Amino acid sequence: MLTHDNILNTFRQAFPAPDDVALVARYANPLLQLPRRRAHIFLPDCHLLSNDDLPFYPKNKFVQDADLLTLLEHLTVLKKDSPGMLQVWHLGDIFDIWRARGGLGPAAEVDKIAADHAPIIDLLRDGAPWGVGAHLIAGNHDYQIYWLPEWRDNTARYRLIQHSDPAGGDVLVLHGDIFEPLENLLPNELQAWAVRFTTWWGSAGRQDLFNEADVVAQVNRGLPAGDRPVGSTKVKLARRTLPDPDSGVAVNVIHADTGSAKNKKFFAGAKALAEAFHARGHNIRLVVLAHTHFARIVEGAFDDGSPFVLMDCGAWIGTCRLAPGEPWIYCAQVGVLAEDELRLYQLGRRVAG
Repeated sequence: MLTHDNILNTFRQAFPAPDDVALVARYANPLLQLPRRRAHIFLPDCHLLSNDDLPFYPKNKFVQDADLLTLLEHLTVLKKDSPGMLQVWHLGDIFDIWRARGGLGPAAEVDKIAADHAPIIDLLRDGAPWGVGAHLIAGNHDYQIYWLPEWRDNTARYRLIQHSDPAGGDVLVLHGDIFEPLENLLPNELQAWAVRFTTWWGSAGRQDLFNEADVVAQVNRGLPAGDRPVGSTKVKLARRTLPDPDSGVAVNVIHADTGSAKNKKFFAGAKALAEAFHARGHNIRLVVLAHTHFARIVEGAFDDGSPFVLMDCGAWIGTCRLAPGEPWIYCAQVGVLAEDELRLYQLGRRVAG
């Protein structure tokens, strides 16, 4: 079984400069009983654009594709050397079809962006020994890939990592955009939305929240023209170095009963969705998402006292700071589940200019 040390060593090989691998958060709770058969690495929002479109969005700083390529090359080696022990996920918004300016339609725009980032796309889609064979989640900025024939075989709106023991905890993996409307709904309405979402669980493992017309209306409502920053671009991440191994396993964890509303964003929606899955026989104890560009781990519990955790893996693009007073740097965040423990890392250290 791959350990956190194995994965951390791979990160440090990919980014060997001092401070290039920083721990954002770390959490373990044996009561979660998470699946342990293999390790999981979660890559958040990349928002890839075509080379023609990049100059139109200088504020968003879509400049981190080289670091992403470096990471994927090293993960390919790790996966090849550890057959069956590693699953890589992309949590949605790998493409930014919203900001594609060619007017060519989703299929042509995806083809254009993919061609300009062919090495990255090949490494994501191909299995070892030529790539990481990532599971792809459709996000709100690229939900159309869920409908494109050449992408849909390996694309979903959400997936489950199920424990082999029915008494163990399952993991729900999704982009997170579903929770945007849920956050402002009353509790009963929120539960109803969550139940509606779970009805798309099909025998082929394919799901979607809305029909296509609904999604088009949802994602384009109020979308302004021009260079609008993607997600939350001013995020404080509290720790820059790995803690002492004896300091415990709860590092920079937000508690649902005491944290601020901003830090607990999407926790209530994720918990309600997990409860709806419980009614359908899935024991969801962890929800993994991206979308917010706000890396954090939120710890809470169901009404019966059993633990429930939200892991927000942040983003690959955007800017963040690791502590007050430190310079803003480009995001390059990634989530890891291994050995029943969750970690969030910041990779690379590129000062934002």
